[in-house]
Amino acid sequence: MARVNIGIIGGGMIGRTHTVGYNMMKTFFADQTQDVQLRMIAERDAELAKATAEHLSIPEWTGNWRELVTSDQIDLVFVCVPNDMHHEIALEAIANGKHVFCEKPLARTTSEAQEIADAVEKAGVKNGIGFNYRHAPAVQLIKRWIDEGRLGEVVGFRGSFIQDWGLDKSGPLSWRFQKKVAGSGSLGDLGSHVLDMARHLVGEITDVAGLLSTHVNERPIGAGGLGHKAEGGAVKMGKVDVDDICDVLLQFENGAQGSIVASRLASGKKNHFDFEVYGMKGAIFFDWERPNEVLLSTFDTPNERSGFTRVLTGGFDHPYGESLWPIQGMGIGFGETFAVQMYEMVKGIQDDTGVDPNFQDGLRINKLCDAIQKSAETKAWVSLK
Repeated sequence: MARVNIGIIGGGMIGRTHTVGYNMMKTFFADQTQDVQLRMIAERDAELAKATAEHLSIPEWTGNWRELVTSDQIDLVFVCVPNDMHHEIALEAIANGKHVFCEKPLARTTSEAQEIADAVEKAGVKNGIGFNYRHAPAVQLIKRWIDEGRLGEVVGFRGSFIQDWGLDKSGPLSWRFQKKVAGSGSLGDLGSHVLDMARHLVGEITDVAGLLSTHVNERPIGAGGLGHKAEGGAVKMGKVDVDDICDVLLQFENGAQGSIVASRLASGKKNHFDFEVYGMKGAIFFDWERPNEVLLSTFDTPNERSGFTRVLTGGFDHPYGESLWPIQGMGIGFGETFAVQMYEMVKGIQDDTGVDPNFQDGLRINKLCDAIQKSAETKAWVSLK
């Protein structure tokens, strides 16, 4: 196996989650990842980088991300920083011959995403994007059932990703609320996951109709992000210029139709991601709050037993059953999806195969998000055909 040395740029929540994924990968996929090492982390300054590296037991650190992407000791770069930095860092890493994994969304706009996708195509380096929910064993099982025709012709999809942390008006004007940094609000942050899942399970989306709204129009200017409070006393306010809520109608290339909703203002919902897929012979329902089970309904079930049956995931008959927990229903969580995601990225490099999802998938999501924003502005359907 080829040696793969990993460098992570960004030590915030998502960067640290990737280090958790790395450690779990080294446990669950030990035989396949003996030649993989998380070698370096880059942060915004040397002091913070050193502290983060020590906390996460990463051997090398730097306060300048360019040192990481130009290092001869790094083969694979993980981009785990705010969205406005994805474009510059990814292009620099690609230009230095590195394989690149980027958190979603790939970029703030389609034009930025297109440049990144074109660069990896020209350079021939492996690339992956952070739609980690695809890697849940339950989702992999659902994909298998759909591809096998268990649901018959798919005719409908409904999905939602809703949270409630945006209801706190004292939360600071973090980068997630600024279009110049994030590109969009709940649409790109949460809705991108649902759009990717719809494409993954049902097929390409050709037409969209979107409705976006902003209900908290200003927030305190200050440091912090998810869960942080602004400091007391006189507070200067800044404008929120991204969406809090988005609703979208979808038309798929294969004739199916669907809808998604994403929101940061859904009281009582903490990280609620669920979806349904309906076919002519059956249907499935999945809820991330219960990540180890799938509800399955099939048309050939006798009426006296019709409805949804709960299927527990895990065990040797299910995806990744031989590597993750050995007993069906024992359970997986958020971290395991990152372990599988990193394993698939590394495997793509070592076996010289494709990575799924990749920057082409990220580009398509950027195109969809731009089309949805255009639809919301014009109050009309927008086609991507």
